[in-house]
Amino acid sequence: MNDQELLKYMQDNNIIDMAYVQEQLEMKKRKDILNKHPYRVWLAQDGYWKTYFPKADGTKRLIKKKKQNDLEDCIIEFYQSNSIDCSFKVRFEDWIERQQKCGRSDNTIYKYQCDYKRFIKGDTLEFMKIDEITEIELSEYLTRLLDSNTVVYWRALKDLFGYINGVFKKAIRDRIIAENPCDYVDLPLFRSKCTPDREKTAEERTLSGGERKALLYKINDSSNVASMAVELSLYTGMRVGELAALKWEDINYEHRTIRICRSEKNSRLKKERYISSTKNDKIRVIPLTDDMARVLRKVKEFEFKNGWLGEYVFQDDRGRVYASRISDCAVNNTTTAEFHNKKSIHAIRRTLNSNMKCAGVSGTVAASLLGHTEKVNEENYTYDVSSMEEKSKFMECAGRV
Repeated sequence: MNDQELLKYMQDNNIIDMAYVQEQLEMKKRKDILNKHPYRVWLAQDGYWKTYFPKADGTKRLIKKKKQNDLEDCIIEFYQSNSIDCSFKVRFEDWIERQQKCGRSDNTIYKYQCDYKRFIKGDTLEFMKIDEITEIELSEYLTRLLDSNTVVYWRALKDLFGYINGVFKKAIRDRIIAENPCDYVDLPLFRSKCTPDREKTAEERTLSGGERKALLYKINDSSNVASMAVELSLYTGMRVGELAALKWEDINYEHRTIRICRSEKNSRLKKERYISSTKNDKIRVIPLTDDMARVLRKVKEFEFKNGWLGEYVFQDDRGRVYASRISDCAVNNTTTAEFHNKKSIHAIRRTLNSNMKCAGVSGTVAASLLGHTEKVNEENYTYDVSSMEEKSKFMECAGRV
């Protein structure tokens, strides 16, 4: 006997009172709507029961009734006649709006939007009502995603699940749902279905001594301002945006320092470049070495000769040299056989940090010079760049009796 047949049998034999069941269902539905109402209901001193209703412009309006039951009827009627689209898609957009208000950068918001289009758009999850999504639906969605031809690395899956978790957490705060289904999804179980990560080697992530010499030879042979910026990066480890935003006023020849206090930002969301604070919003001061001073003198003389000298250190006939041109210069000069693979400004930063660490510089000092936390510096910028000859000497020393 299936459920329908069982229900009919119970009804026909007066085992169950359908009117009572219907009444209980209506009471539960009423209670659910009242529980999701985001504003408090209170008895004011003037004898009226009061609450607020949300308005389309984001504000609220006061509602009052003599009886509590009448006010609750008003609340029920309001939500039934103004049914809010609570699909996952709409709630995701609402979550993104919240992230913007919390100060997330344009590029972070852009990443959220791109990941949504890549991983969620077009799936049945997109238009499911948020209060009907359980851990079962979420697990089925993750299975569909990972069984498709989409490349999903474990790190990307964790990021995606973090967004989804944020959507449900906000829905709880907005009193749309009572609990978060993400709490019941065992995410590590899906790791085996992810696209395997291939960890890059130190040779791929940094420049060897020979590669640094080859790069220096190439950029010294090239008379353009972007190549001079790349050369300065070899000695300073500055981010490419920091190089593009460096001003002559930041160079203190008397005290032999460079003040790094701003960076070029590129908003992929608004498709515009602008100068702002550094990546971590902190100002750092690094020593001005002889090599750095030599490069800066060369830049100034070259720009003065061509009539390009201005506010920013790196300028040419097109004005300030953008970060993208400096990045391209580094990559385009590392495409030949002398290089293991193409190298970026980021690879140069890793190289400088790794060389400092191999030379015995403390993690605190190295992180401070590059503008990182020690944790980030250790996990993402530190590699073994010692040569096989150096390793051999270390082992001989350590194994000597």
